[in-house]
Amino acid sequence: MIVHCLASGSSGNALLVVSEAGALLVDAGIGVRTLKRWCADFGVALENLSGVLVTHEHGDHSVGAVPLAVRYKVPIIATPGTLTALQSADKRDFPRIELSPGNERGVGAFGVRALQTTHDCAEPCGFRVEQSGTALAYATDTGSITPDIREACHGASLLVVEANHDIHRLRFGPYPEHLKSRILARTGHLSNNAAADLVLGHTLEHGPAAVWFAHLSEVNNTPGIVRAYWKRRWQEAGCAASPAVVEIAQRDTPSLTWQAGARAVQKSLF
Repeated sequence: MIVHCLASGSSGNALLVVSEAGALLVDAGIGVRTLKRWCADFGVALENLSGVLVTHEHGDHSVGAVPLAVRYKVPIIATPGTLTALQSADKRDFPRIELSPGNERGVGAFGVRALQTTHDCAEPCGFRVEQSGTALAYATDTGSITPDIREACHGASLLVVEANHDIHRLRFGPYPEHLKSRILARTGHLSNNAAADLVLGHTLEHGPAAVWFAHLSEVNNTPGIVRAYWKRRWQEAGCAASPAVVEIAQRDTPSLTWQAGARAVQKSLF
């Protein structure tokens, strides 16, 4: 399995998962024309996708999903609530597969499980994607770490986890109070603190993994802040070095690639 981060942020989110037996998109918060070009750069034609997994209906995760599904006859895999919300926003019929949180099914060559998340939308979820003994856990746009998310991390070789904001920067930043409250709520977004605690707890208990911190706020976070906070957390835990190979996903351009079986090497982030 090979995973490519195409984009990760409030302007659009998409992850491309590829194997010799097929490919999936996780979220399609980018226009179809751009998705087509970026997927082609990695040797994948949109018509050959086994499906598009959509975490929730907000545009930065779904704007390209229905147009892609209609044009290329590719099914959208999402919770019943998300599918209903997508249909309400775009009246065209599109191929779909319902997958409720906690349930699992095959999608092409992949095993896909929907994970319960907490976000201010119809019925959000994260995903665990498995293929040939390799697993990816994907959890963004959630205000809390649910038991489903923790369980999905077990045995996963790649964790893609939201690190949306620095709490201090958000609280004292330019956003209006109602938006600050929304982001900090249980149905909002994960802070650097919560993301680092999840990754640290997982790696100390289950061993090292590759980690992508994703969905960073352009206003309330920076890659440097995320790296500094992560370093502080593993040093406080008594680790001599980072217990995970950590990368930071870029907001609006393809930025990261992970391959099963390839030796992960920590870049000089710390």
